[in-house]
Amino acid sequence: MKKLILLAAAASLVMAACTKNETNPYGSSHEIAFQTITYLTRAGITGTEFPTSETFGVYAWSSATEGPYFMNNEVVSYQNSLWKPQSTYYWPKNATVDFVCFYPAGMPGLTVTENQLTYTGYDVEANPMDVMYADKAAGFTDNVDEVEDDAASGYTGVPTIFRHALAKVAFKVVLPYNHKEEADGTVTDWDVTLNSATVSGLYKAGNCVLTLANSPTVGIISWEKPQDANGNCVWNNDGTTTSMVAPVSATPLVVGNTVDLIPEFFVLPQVLAAGQQTVTLNLTIKTRRNNADFLSETFDLSGDLFLSSLPAWQMNQSIVYILKVTPTSSSGNGGQPYDPSDPNDPNKPDPDDPMLDDAVITFDPAIDGWDVVTANAVINL
Repeated sequence: MKKLILLAAAASLVMAACTKNETNPYGSSHEIAFQTITYLTRAGITGTEFPTSETFGVYAWSSATEGPYFMNNEVVSYQNSLWKPQSTYYWPKNATVDFVCFYPAGMPGLTVTENQLTYTGYDVEANPMDVMYADKAAGFTDNVDEVEDDAASGYTGVPTIFRHALAKVAFKVVLPYNHKEEADGTVTDWDVTLNSATVSGLYKAGNCVLTLANSPTVGIISWEKPQDANGNCVWNNDGTTTSMVAPVSATPLVVGNTVDLIPEFFVLPQVLAAGQQTVTLNLTIKTRRNNADFLSETFDLSGDLFLSSLPAWQMNQSIVYILKVTPTSSSGNGGQPYDPSDPNDPNKPDPDDPMLDDAVITFDPAIDGWDVVTANAVINL
């Protein structure tokens, strides 16, 4: 399945008449169709256009039909400038219709009822996609165009507003500086090369239940997200974990530039625990002191992704970690000054001292895009 990354997505349902496969007495304007929108401003909601190359699924219920469904897991695609299901549907007479849409069509492990969405055994490693569900559109009838037509809102018809069921994470690496001058005249330069990165201990699979509790029978109705005891909107993971390795072709780090270490990828919303989710960088650092004392060493530095200000990756969040690789030693003695004119100075650096290429990774996490949450903590490794 295709991976679909959206900062937000929205679609509108445009309405028509009568029941499925029934001769339409009202004319083609009463056929139920779907129409995407480019920008949605109602109630402060903003979004981007749903790609016409994609499809989504829909369930619908109405008292006018026999059986449990009005639409039963129909696939909606873009056809002749309209979003339409595979079968033609018309608005039922003297009855309302409730709609629930989801992405992708044929979502594995998803069960949809009028009052609950259940994801069972979903594995984000096996299915690395943007999982979305729409607010329920309840109690709509064939006069929806007249009722909902609002030029200022940017759409007509019953809106379908998609939310992200997963979280997504990205890692970027930056070198704040690679040159330092001491008061005693010592000059240190570093060449830093990033060889690879590994993100470990990620919960990859689990279950999630979204419910409608005491919901109204008409309007756009939000689903209640599951929450843990601390109010984090996370999935119930099944305990299985995975690791991701990102080879980066020995990328030299340049001061002021940001390297995409691991481009954004989807993760199971999960509580972070100290020592559970980690990132490890494999680095080669070459150190020159006064254009001499050259030393090169390759080693691993690891960091814990848990932050007190970011205790969980939550549903509908986009998290970006900025990893700052900071050379910290300006001499081979932990930074103590020395007299270069004194060959017996005990603080003179030893060219073989591994402290010459001492480095620290710090984290400067921020969350952007989907749900904006600020995390200001910095982690020193």
